[in-house]
Amino acid sequence: MAYAGLDVGTSGSKILVYDLDGNVLFQASRTYQELGTKGRRELEPGTVWEQVKLLLKETGQRCPEPIEAMAVTSLGESVVCMDGNGGFLANSMLTGDPRGIPETAEIIERMGAERIFEITGLPPNELYGLPKYMWLNRNTEAVKRAAAILHYEDFIGYMLTGERCVSYSSAARSMAFDIRKMDWSEELLSLAHVRKEQMSRPVPPLTVIGTILPEMAEELCLPRGMKLVDGGHDQSMAALGSGLVNMETGECGMGTCEFLFAMLPGMPDRSMTDYMIRNDFTCIPYVLPGTYLSSLEVTTCGALKNWARDTILKGTAFACEARGENFYDYIDRAAGPLKTEVMVLPQFGSSGNPDLSMDARGTVTGLTIHTKPEELYRGILEGMAFQMYLSYERLQKLGTRMNTIAVTGGGAASRLTMQIRADVFGQRVLSLKSRESGTLGCMLMAAAGTGAYPSLEEGIRRAVKVEEEFYPDDRMHEYYMEKFEKYKVFYDKMYDFK
Repeated sequence: MAYAGLDVGTSGSKILVYDLDGNVLFQASRTYQELGTKGRRELEPGTVWEQVKLLLKETGQRCPEPIEAMAVTSLGESVVCMDGNGGFLANSMLTGDPRGIPETAEIIERMGAERIFEITGLPPNELYGLPKYMWLNRNTEAVKRAAAILHYEDFIGYMLTGERCVSYSSAARSMAFDIRKMDWSEELLSLAHVRKEQMSRPVPPLTVIGTILPEMAEELCLPRGMKLVDGGHDQSMAALGSGLVNMETGECGMGTCEFLFAMLPGMPDRSMTDYMIRNDFTCIPYVLPGTYLSSLEVTTCGALKNWARDTILKGTAFACEARGENFYDYIDRAAGPLKTEVMVLPQFGSSGNPDLSMDARGTVTGLTIHTKPEELYRGILEGMAFQMYLSYERLQKLGTRMNTIAVTGGGAASRLTMQIRADVFGQRVLSLKSRESGTLGCMLMAAAGTGAYPSLEEGIRRAVKVEEEFYPDDRMHEYYMEKFEKYKVFYDKMYDFK
């Protein structure tokens, strides 16, 4: 029996097909081009759909096992507006698109940040869906003419099954979803002149949305009886695929950006609203009933390491290339035994928690004429760890009690990164065998939703596997806590992102 996870992202889509033990039976991917000028960031929905179809057809033709069920995860916030004939009315605005900044300010002025957070669990920001709906309504005919306004998760599901259903975690990224009622907030939708019936029906986790349309099954060479189970926002699915089922474990995805998810003890009391807004903490419905996640973000993870390799460490990179040696393998070994006075604020162009900014600037201090390239690189790894710990320290006020961090993504391949993270946090860090936690999370949803697993917890026990464990060194943790105090002073003096 085979179950699939489809991940629809900003620059491409990928599918992985698994057996129930989490072994990959087939995988494939397709890319597409981000569009936009003058800071605008867009996707053309028709292009995404055509590439997804090609991806699914390749899967149907080449996968060695028939797929019983599939779930979809996708980028958040981006809007697909469709007319009654299935035509696309506008390109999708991506997360980093600056349109919607004035609309966000207007939303806050009209409703207040506190009221918005209490309804949606989100600190108001232009990256979410509602400001995009408002901008589209004011500058195009897309919202007015739309028979359906979708995220990419429910867009793909609709095209495959004819049913318009969206997961709670994707709906929550709209900044128009009531996380207490688990339904659309008509009060917020009305600000953008959006009608509730234009939105997809929110469904609880493990809902079987439908069966693939016969004509789609034939065109894509997929089994006629293949079911589609609701998936979720890419970060929530990555958390599930990392085994996050209790408060003791956090999930960290290290890619271009870095996200750390921790389970909250419950929906925060209203007395914490202002605190969560000030620190840009979210409260997002999770896949387990009655549970909520909060996320922490370092916006420059893999991107910052690649920048260092391609600029200030270019000489080292060239030397590695000449020797036929991988740069990151070399620099990890060289930086491993070192201690350094170099300190890096990693906000190179943007900042996540606790001071969200799309126009931040990074800083390097502690350099001397004797500073070695590997010291600078280690300073970058430490800076990313310190910045995440800075947010985590504040998150603990909400009652989190994490003692283990499960890590996926490209950053997990660096043993030095893993050890630094364990030493800074003073917690066990797990490097997982699967680097594709988002699609694995979708597989778990698809299998549990159709009864192949008796529960998500049982699916996790079978399919989520640890590759290596890293334990904190008490002496290094003490050293890092002293250095972290200096980092906090440095951070407070250098930046006011607000």
